[in-house]
Amino acid sequence: MNFTEKDKQSINEWTNFLSFIPTWDYRQFISRPEKLVAYFTGNQKGKTYGIAHSIILRLLGKHPVKAKNMTPDCQYRIIRCASECLPHPSETGEGEVKNTQYPVFKKLIPPSLIKYDITERNAVLTIKDPQGGPDIFIEFVGYTQSVQSQAGVQRFLVWCDESAPKGFYDEQLPRLMAAEEFGQGGDILYSLTPAEHMGWEFDDIYEKADIYIRTDHIIRRIKERTGIELPRIEQTDRKNDIAVILASSYDNPIFSKKIVDSMLSKYDDDDTIDIRGYGIFKQVSGQIFKDLDLRVHVISEEKYFPEGLSYYWRHARMIDFHERVPWACTFVALSDQNELFVYDELNPSPEKLVTHEIARKLVMKSKDYKYDLNLIDPLATKVQCNTGLSVVDDLNRMFNELKRDGLGTGGYWRGWDTKSQRGRDLIKERLKNSRIVGKPFNNHGLPTIWFLDNCRQMIQSMKSWRWEEYSNRDLLITKDEKDKPQQKWSHFPMTLEAILKESGFKPKPIYEEIKRQSAYKDYFRR
Repeated sequence: MNFTEKDKQSINEWTNFLSFIPTWDYRQFISRPEKLVAYFTGNQKGKTYGIAHSIILRLLGKHPVKAKNMTPDCQYRIIRCASECLPHPSETGEGEVKNTQYPVFKKLIPPSLIKYDITERNAVLTIKDPQGGPDIFIEFVGYTQSVQSQAGVQRFLVWCDESAPKGFYDEQLPRLMAAEEFGQGGDILYSLTPAEHMGWEFDDIYEKADIYIRTDHIIRRIKERTGIELPRIEQTDRKNDIAVILASSYDNPIFSKKIVDSMLSKYDDDDTIDIRGYGIFKQVSGQIFKDLDLRVHVISEEKYFPEGLSYYWRHARMIDFHERVPWACTFVALSDQNELFVYDELNPSPEKLVTHEIARKLVMKSKDYKYDLNLIDPLATKVQCNTGLSVVDDLNRMFNELKRDGLGTGGYWRGWDTKSQRGRDLIKERLKNSRIVGKPFNNHGLPTIWFLDNCRQMIQSMKSWRWEEYSNRDLLITKDEKDKPQQKWSHFPMTLEAILKESGFKPKPIYEEIKRQSAYKDYFRR
């Protein structure tokens, strides 16, 4: 076949685009229909190159998800690419840029399609529509620009590269509504190598994903670090329209294992390697309860206790008391096989409710179980200047009054032990044991712990509570408060620490054992 010089030029212009190697994770990425698709990877994975390639596929009308293609009649023709800094030619005039998105587009888009390049004053790349429609505008914005400056005109697509401020991200959503309603575009791409500080992306994107897609390298690393074997593709029951793709630096087809090993060899701790090489959030590393696995430890109330928990078990209530912060109230039961079930919770605000209103709510939550222990933070034993009584005094009086009125089973509240540090270790022990046995009523006396799925705040707190040094960028830099648990998520877990420190909180004897002991109680008196 004979090619004209024009044909040869056209083919050469598309060489970089056509030479792209589609990896397994990339094929998964471009196949996702969700409104938000996040690409969390290690360093040098090639995610920036891959996402730019997928955007050009849209402009060509070749993207596998039809609704994500830009057709010639599409009304919304602005693609926003956001990152830490704006692209701009350097003072040397050699066209170097600090922004990583722009040079990748320049490499992949044929020069003949570029109508207007960016300038110092206008960070917009104007390209001719390869399908013959009106011009397409690829605008580059920086996270340091004011939120207001990002408002206004509707966009076809937004791509955030690396960690965006939460306010910036939230401002992008209204800019996509029209395109979404039009049926083309209206989605967000988010690429990130998690940093060594707490980012909002963990709670608002990663934890809310409808589906997780992991490469084999990610699966092996997580199993190596935690002992947990996760599937390649994990579907959740969430309905947030979010997909998360997880890939490692080792998944870059351009780099050999030797090169990646050399890149990661400069890091001397596993946490940093998790981040830099595998894109694993440091939140996981900074967790206080690392063995918590929501798929194991959180159980269905409807499945296991459709008619409620056993009245024979030991029941306890605990309150992490604060004068102005909402109280963390936890309800637990200890089975005769030493399984701790966290079955209910309450989080009343003392700023909105007075003590007797909170007491009534606690009683109504308590149903008609008999509680062996009622523990509260010793701060509640402090005498109040206006009444000469403590909050504990008030609670005990109110619980007795409500019992006389036929509400609840009463209960005596006292401060919990603040000296022993064993509670947290005992929680960790039970978490590990639960992972070993896999499900409730299968422990053979091994102490375990389970959270009913209605205890949402407790579950969130157990998952999110971590060491202070992992909580934000500033503390990580200064190392202030190192090895100190952060306060934000501590309230509910501390109630569990309190009850497990109680030496008297032990399983009741099994019913058959009671009968046996009763039969022989007078044997040695004969």
